[in-house]
Amino acid sequence: MTTRWWTYLGVAASMWLVVAGFGQRVAAQSVSEASQHMSKWQYGAADRMIEALAERQPEAPAVQYLQARSHYMKGNYRNALDRMDQLLESDRASSGSRWKEFRDLVAATQKVTEDYEKHESPEGRFHIYVDSGKDRVLVPYAGRALERAYEGIGEELGYKPDTPIRVEVYPRTSTLAKVSGLTEEDIRRSGTIALCKYNRLMITSPKALLRGYEWVDTLVHEYVHYVINHKTSNQVPIWMHEGIAKFLERRWRGPDAHRLPPSTEKLLQKRLEADDLVTFKEMHPSMAKLPSQEDAATAFAEVYTVMEYLQKKVGDSAIRRLLEAIPEAGGAKAALEQVTGRDFVDFKRRWKTYLRQRETVEFPEQADDPQKLVFKDETDGESSSRSFEEVERPEAKEHMKIGDMLQARERYGASAVQYRRAARQSETPNPRLQSELAKALTMTGRPEEALRALEEVRTLYPSYLSIWVELGRGALEAGDAEAARDHLLEAAWINPFDPAIHEMLAEAYEKLGETDEAERERTFADML
Repeated sequence: MTTRWWTYLGVAASMWLVVAGFGQRVAAQSVSEASQHMSKWQYGAADRMIEALAERQPEAPAVQYLQARSHYMKGNYRNALDRMDQLLESDRASSGSRWKEFRDLVAATQKVTEDYEKHESPEGRFHIYVDSGKDRVLVPYAGRALERAYEGIGEELGYKPDTPIRVEVYPRTSTLAKVSGLTEEDIRRSGTIALCKYNRLMITSPKALLRGYEWVDTLVHEYVHYVINHKTSNQVPIWMHEGIAKFLERRWRGPDAHRLPPSTEKLLQKRLEADDLVTFKEMHPSMAKLPSQEDAATAFAEVYTVMEYLQKKVGDSAIRRLLEAIPEAGGAKAALEQVTGRDFVDFKRRWKTYLRQRETVEFPEQADDPQKLVFKDETDGESSSRSFEEVERPEAKEHMKIGDMLQARERYGASAVQYRRAARQSETPNPRLQSELAKALTMTGRPEEALRALEEVRTLYPSYLSIWVELGRGALEAGDAEAARDHLLEAAWINPFDPAIHEMLAEAYEKLGETDEAERERTFADML
């Protein structure tokens, strides 16, 4: 959609040249150059040209459009909307033009965000805009992670963008659709719930999903896109963009935090064995246009492993060198060839060989993909469970059912007996079963047993919320406040809308002597 607007702007500039005469050829060229700077995310250079143009031709429609666009990219939506309304109401611009498409996007964004609250990250580098309701709980976690990412990604890629950087959180996928140019069908089909677009980070609140999702890592993923766009003037193809962002989305946690979840590893191997990988060409123009969440997950796994392979072969500075080689080499593919010393076809062949040799974590064959996003308005409470949560054998199911009934009556000792029986009967480790067993053990004064009960499922199902909640509960009961805090933060980075998470975090922080954090968590618990 952005391409269409800028194509039209180029046409408008040409029309302005014809009307204004030969003497305005330089000005028309400047309009074109300013628009190109914007498409390359070079907003400072674009603004300087726009200011100069506005001094010479303040009434020119193309210049007014550029001014509106600049306001929009800075988050000044009201100014952008006023400028577009003035432009479209004038005799010089038809209300039926494609500029109206842009005006409608600005209007939608203005309406969505007009009552949003602005919050600043700890160092002020990120301005986070959220609805005035429960999404406030996201702010401290987002702000801290983004500040860490600013430093960590800056070291990794050798670039720290100008600040502040705008972040917007939307309560529903339908809201993201209104402000992004994507359709709700695109979002739900592919699982695209966050974007880096229009010079800002855009993300859907985890409260829109049944079990949340790894929203903090996702937010950092979008920040990596932001850095790449600014560092390379938007010259990186989609497959490479997504590969770098996927590989570095956990970099804020530390230099060696890269990983693919076991379920995604299993999916990648299945598609590889079936010779059914997603091609780089199919990933263009956006992962959001892929046919299904499975295709999108496969594509992300593929490009993650491309970067993993590149780093193994070239070294820790591989991605930085790749991005810095793009201007000199004349493009991303040529830069990859320059950094690796191999032509692109040979590099892809060797990467596929590497895929077949990678060590992966085994994932239960019968289990469904726990990474698949489930939207709240697509399911009800009765149909929300998925096969990876269910035990397979009838005997195990019966024991688990009895355990659930006993647990609901707070008969934790008896429920633990039933859950253990279900676990013995079950063929594969089950995250819900082990989480319920761990809770029952902790509540009967056996936290060490509870923590051991979660060891295997913790590795297999890293995005399963209850595992982290029960790890936190068990660690608190065992007297390890630091581990409890870390486990409960993992829970908050998936779905921070459970008040129990904040109640236990407050207790952990209090024991650690971090009173300000404890008070914040108590406030969140009360609010929720």
